[in-house]
Amino acid sequence: MMRRRTIILATIAALAAQVIFGFSFMFTKVAIGYASPMTVIANRYMVAFLAITVVIIAFKIKIRFDGNMRKLILMSCFQPILYFVFETYGIEMTTSAFSSVMISLIPVASMICGIFMLKEIPTPMQYVFTVLSVVGVVIMAVTGSAEGVVTPIGILFLLGAVISSVGYNIMSRKISDEFTAFERTYAMMIIGMIFFVTVALLENIHNPLSLITSFSESGNVAAVIYLGVISSVVAFLLLNYANTHLPVAKTTVFSNITTAVSVIAGAVYLKEELSAKTIIAVMMIVVGVWGVQLIGIKWREIK
Repeated sequence: MMRRRTIILATIAALAAQVIFGFSFMFTKVAIGYASPMTVIANRYMVAFLAITVVIIAFKIKIRFDGNMRKLILMSCFQPILYFVFETYGIEMTTSAFSSVMISLIPVASMICGIFMLKEIPTPMQYVFTVLSVVGVVIMAVTGSAEGVVTPIGILFLLGAVISSVGYNIMSRKISDEFTAFERTYAMMIIGMIFFVTVALLENIHNPLSLITSFSESGNVAAVIYLGVISSVVAFLLLNYANTHLPVAKTTVFSNITTAVSVIAGAVYLKEELSAKTIIAVMMIVVGVWGVQLIGIKWREIK
């Protein structure tokens, strides 16, 4: 009974995390309007580190890094370092809607990774749904390029984000018996802050105060607080908790929720146009992703 309750809570946590991530594309797009991508990420992790440290102190949460630190650092290299470099520049060179659609391919990438690393063999129908998703992305890429809003380099950056996310989910699951969800999240915030603040300072070497002055704009403050507190600390706590109790294939299935939320948010708040081709492509990708996850494969839990 307790195991079933834990699985339900972990599933809700994974779903909630992806809904939060869905709005992050829009807020990242907003923040980039006030500062460079590296400054935005640095601000995000400065806020995230401060927020989670306050929580740890306030609630006297015990943090012990007694496990394999190399694995923890490797996980943090995938997420947030590689993922956010790829994602932020990818969003800058595309649209929030297209970015979220690309990120929705994470479950498909997880399936492909599972073939080689976990010996999880898909059914023939899952290959069909995989192709459906890929075709949908191609349609969006071609449509976006024709409209001058999606660049090939942007697509490559987003593909890098997909691969990085898969690596993070696998590592988070593998070290869940050595580090708690809070410990994994705290390590991610520390390493993310150190890396991105260093890069941002080098980028703004002639004006290092720009990391602070960027908070002078109220619109940027709101976006960075969402990205740092909600989309980093809260969402990753939820996702690391889910990775502790669920196979990676099940935690990534909700990525298409991110797509739906982001596309709607981009259209409503950022006034990004949704052509008929875009809507069809989104439907193809969402159906493809769901099909990959729901047709016939019995996923083996990652130990």
